[in-house]
Amino acid sequence: MSWSTSVKESNRLIDYINKARTVYHVDKGWQSIKHAQFEISYMIRPILETMRNILRNIILCKKKLTNQLIELNSNPLHFTASRCRSCKGDLQEVGTFWILSTSLHEIHNECLMCKCTLDQHVPIDYMLDYKCSSKTSSDFQNGIGNIRNTLCHASAKLAHFLIYTACSTKDDPFLNGLEEMIVEETYICEIQKSNDFNIQLVQELSKLESQYEQHMNKLKSTKENFDVQAVYELIKIISNYPTVREQMAAVKKRQRMIIEEYEYKVQKI
Repeated sequence: MSWSTSVKESNRLIDYINKARTVYHVDKGWQSIKHAQFEISYMIRPILETMRNILRNIILCKKKLTNQLIELNSNPLHFTASRCRSCKGDLQEVGTFWILSTSLHEIHNECLMCKCTLDQHVPIDYMLDYKCSSKTSSDFQNGIGNIRNTLCHASAKLAHFLIYTACSTKDDPFLNGLEEMIVEETYICEIQKSNDFNIQLVQELSKLESQYEQHMNKLKSTKENFDVQAVYELIKIISNYPTVREQMAAVKKRQRMIIEEYEYKVQKI
């Protein structure tokens, strides 16, 4: 992972957000909007998990524990699975943090693992592994907060596009994801009461949620809309962040597996 690359992409993203065109042209075509909508939907989890891990590392930097920074590794699933919003996975200790692992559930008309309703289940394409790393640089330490802020701002723009341009949802998937993360980390704090690092993470996630809502409220008040090409450029820049890029690579690999499985079944007919 190149932290200097992250800082460079953060600066590009700031410049782009400041200069992005805000007028949507109908002649760009609905198909392009639909494609952008699907691209964003695959990016929601990678962006949110990247921001959460940035917050973990910000806390570690403040504690002068830069030899224990946490890295994410993404592994595509080889079978169709979902995660349940209600069921909790196992806790694992990674350095100074406790992290809730994702429990995989299989769906066949109903969940085979729990009795929760199907609307509580979300399909996932990859699992995350965590490890501590001493890889760092002054650029990383100076720019990590900037990366968090720019990803937060970009997420609000993407959500605004989904809700008001693509009209694909009435709910804000990024805000819902942040709220879900706060619930998860609060649960961890209830189990591991003495862990100050997870308590701080809840606090930082709550601040991030407030910051996100401020960005979204500003976009709403200005009634800002986005040219679909501007959204594509934003997607491209965000995808260049190393942690986002690695997770997106796992998503794309899983998609290729699904296509290959489908083609194999068709050939057997």
